[in-house]
Amino acid sequence: MALSSLRLPLSLWLPKHRSVRYENPKIPSRLNVICCCSTSAATAEESLTHAERWESVRKRKVVLRVGYVGTDYRGLQIQRDDPSISTIEKELETAIFKAGGIRESNFGNLNKIAWARSSRTDKGVHSLATMISLKMEIPENAWDGDPYGISLVNHINSYLPRDIKVFSAVPAQRSFDPRKECNLRMYSYLLPAEVIGIKSHFSAAEIEDHIADFNDILNAFEGEHPFHNYTIRSKYRTKLPGKKSPIYRNMSKTERSTVEASPSELEGSDDEDEFNGGNSSETEVLNQNSSMSSNGNKILLHACKKQEDVLKEKSTDSVVRAKWLYEPDESDRIGASHFRKIFHCSCGKLEKSLTHEYVELSIWGESFMLHQIRKMVGTAVAMKRKLLPRDILTLSLAKFSRIILPLAPSEVLILRGNRFSIRERPGNVKRPEMIAIVESEEVIKQVDEFFTSVMLPQVAKFLEPSGYPWQEWIENLDRNTGIPDRELDEVRNAWKVWKEKFESDASAL
Repeated sequence: MALSSLRLPLSLWLPKHRSVRYENPKIPSRLNVICCCSTSAATAEESLTHAERWESVRKRKVVLRVGYVGTDYRGLQIQRDDPSISTIEKELETAIFKAGGIRESNFGNLNKIAWARSSRTDKGVHSLATMISLKMEIPENAWDGDPYGISLVNHINSYLPRDIKVFSAVPAQRSFDPRKECNLRMYSYLLPAEVIGIKSHFSAAEIEDHIADFNDILNAFEGEHPFHNYTIRSKYRTKLPGKKSPIYRNMSKTERSTVEASPSELEGSDDEDEFNGGNSSETEVLNQNSSMSSNGNKILLHACKKQEDVLKEKSTDSVVRAKWLYEPDESDRIGASHFRKIFHCSCGKLEKSLTHEYVELSIWGESFMLHQIRKMVGTAVAMKRKLLPRDILTLSLAKFSRIILPLAPSEVLILRGNRFSIRERPGNVKRPEMIAIVESEEVIKQVDEFFTSVMLPQVAKFLEPSGYPWQEWIENLDRNTGIPDRELDEVRNAWKVWKEKFESDASAL
């Protein structure tokens, strides 16, 4: 099993740093002896009984680095309205409570402990670098001789299933916000080589040509663009004025009724999975045919029902897969929150896991919207397979285009790493706790061990191109992705006119 392409990024991305020391709150000698006897979760599990909870002496804000295999979970976010749904946060909250980190009076309400996360992941997506901050009950001397809290998290890990692991726990400053201060998120997507046309009998030169061609497609995503066609647009529209604002008071009754109806469809976001609205995995599929009207009230109704933003002509039942908005449409607004910055998007060399050949896509961005990465991958694959024209990226990244794009499977998407800095301060100012939890060799070692022993064997199951989920996905992709030439030509012509006018206006300034 070749691991180099998957393991090296973890250490290469992360510069070496010296150990970071923190204040040493007191710890009961009983727990100190039990937890410090080993740094492995297995030994901790042998040493601790599930009846034991550490004795808290104080409550303070900490940040945890968490990894998990998302295959058997309905995403990261806990679902209070349906306790039967299995989520990563549900398991984490329970484990921390059993270990002694959450009081019984606070258990079941994450708001009481100021729970926050750096990002959310959808159903089936994996992570090696989710950061969660919370106000946790702390035993005495929790970090005495253990600046990364390895012994502390081993006690928590003894209550977790094998596919979820806390790598480190360090004290956090009160002002730390993991979501707002995360300025770089690094994802990997493992793609069976056959999906992009690479056959097992190809020569090295042929393989290199295919990868170079695919990189030409992927590189076009880099830069800052409106990715409104790569997500559920309604979730990221700017919230309209409140009833007490001067703008609201000056509106007509019709305008006010629109404002009052709109909040149910609007949801701001700061990263791919920072999306609040139930089970996102059910909101769209490759060949979904949900309806949409230009009437504002109907748009809001569809959004309330979590329907995908697909396009349908007013007078017919046929789905419009691509069109251009010639006039502003208040029910389908594009704002600043739809613009995202992609720093890096590329395909690595051909690798092999067991009998499966694959390539690893690296997609790094400041933030991502729901399904954005998976739609980027789906679109790139459709282009490589000649199901979509090469100019579809240019057209789909134009603010006034509305295009339906394919959604790639979630089973092979991994959050690999991230970076943090304090946005309010000039320069790249990093908090010491984030340097420790992101860049320390001891924590990276924990991450590597989890990846190679737990995550990779699970993800490798989804690298067979003729198995699940690829066979069915490719069949649907080949059957449903094409866009009628007349629709594409209309969008192309409208884009050319818009571009000429834009350049003319810019030169006149």
